[in-house]
Amino acid sequence: MKKGVLILLFVTVIVLAIVLGSGTYIYKNILNIDTIYKGVRIDGYDVSNKTMKQALEYIKEKKEAEIQKKSMNLIYNENIYKIRLRQLGFSYKYDEAVNIAFQIGREGNFIKRLRDIAKIKSGVEIPLEFFYESTKSEEVAKNISQEINKEAVDAVLNFNNGKITVTDETVGKRVLTDKLIAKIDENIYELKDIEIPVEDIQPRVKKSLLSRINGVIGEFSTSFKGSSSGRIQNIKLSSKAISNKLILPGEEFSYNNTTGPRSAQSGYKEANVIIGGELTPGLGGGVCQTSTTMYNSLLLADLTILERHPHSIPASYVPYGQDAAVSYGYLDLKFRNDFDFPIYTYAKVVGDRVNIYIYGDTKTKNYNVKITPEIIETIPPKTEKIYDAKLSPGTTIDIQKGRTGYKVKTYKSIIKNGKVVSRTQITVDHYRKKDYIYKVGPALPASTIIEEEKDIIER
Repeated sequence: MKKGVLILLFVTVIVLAIVLGSGTYIYKNILNIDTIYKGVRIDGYDVSNKTMKQALEYIKEKKEAEIQKKSMNLIYNENIYKIRLRQLGFSYKYDEAVNIAFQIGREGNFIKRLRDIAKIKSGVEIPLEFFYESTKSEEVAKNISQEINKEAVDAVLNFNNGKITVTDETVGKRVLTDKLIAKIDENIYELKDIEIPVEDIQPRVKKSLLSRINGVIGEFSTSFKGSSSGRIQNIKLSSKAISNKLILPGEEFSYNNTTGPRSAQSGYKEANVIIGGELTPGLGGGVCQTSTTMYNSLLLADLTILERHPHSIPASYVPYGQDAAVSYGYLDLKFRNDFDFPIYTYAKVVGDRVNIYIYGDTKTKNYNVKITPEIIETIPPKTEKIYDAKLSPGTTIDIQKGRTGYKVKTYKSIIKNGKVVSRTQITVDHYRKKDYIYKVGPALPASTIIEEEKDIIER
């Protein structure tokens, strides 16, 4: 073999050896290492030349220490609530960031990888994504709300023997939790101070409103003299039920809902009630006298009557056309307060009279009301005789007592400064007549009639 060929062969071998050696070195020490390439940073922290485990431990140590120190202030007036990120379940996606850091320079063929590795040395920043538990911010908002929230308290009217005093109302507070949660969520990264959103809850009833009740705007009384003990008890019980009631502007009042069912369990006694035009013993007899007394006080106070019913026969304790029958679940007395001030009801029984007062603003209701019923038709009863042959001749037996019927129109007049400014018809009532019914026997013989007449003459 010639000397030149040997030299060329030797050089070729040497070059191959160098190339193979370099390739092995590159593969072993660059392409096949288990550490993150130089120049890679996670959220500002250098993780070069670290294994995934080392990088994970390192970045966790750094960031967890930061989390421990980070917090935000939620402020309401003088109160400051320091909320640490840890309370919100705040943390970072460490594994995800470390995996991304490790994969840099490990994609593509070896030439691409070598190029990427060379570029990495100038620096690559991996963002560290965070997360938190939204339920935690909800819990924080809920706990703060429990401390700050305050119920609004209505002003209270105190009534003592006609003297009226009013306590102040209290404005309530309510944290707007949805807005607070949104503010917390938006502030996770910036950690600025947050003003807790709180709204005032105005009480339904304010002192300024109740203070308008300054006197009686309507009152009426009726006598129950001669009533049975049970009837008197029922009047007292129903009067107590409707007393001391506050009715705000626009509110409605139901007599039946206020007094409740007329039952023995509620304390009502048996007394005469009107059923089908007849007085019949029943529980609650007398409550209609209370409702009637209230009805007239309401009329004089000029309140809006929504429901009222007359009795089938006239009541003895008020003029015709001014009664108000009630029957639980059937007939009710209802009214609405259409004034711009509240009214207050007060009832008391003194001696043999029931008195009902309506309190309100005498400066606004500064006029008088007069109720005038007019009988526009009197309906006399008829007489019916039923013949009964079994009766003794000349016998007459009362079967049904008669009663006159009436048609009544009732008017309301508004009187101001002594002058009638308006007069309106408010009701038309019909009180049914009741015919006389007699059962009669056969007529007496003519001789008997003559003898009776003779005896009368002689006497």
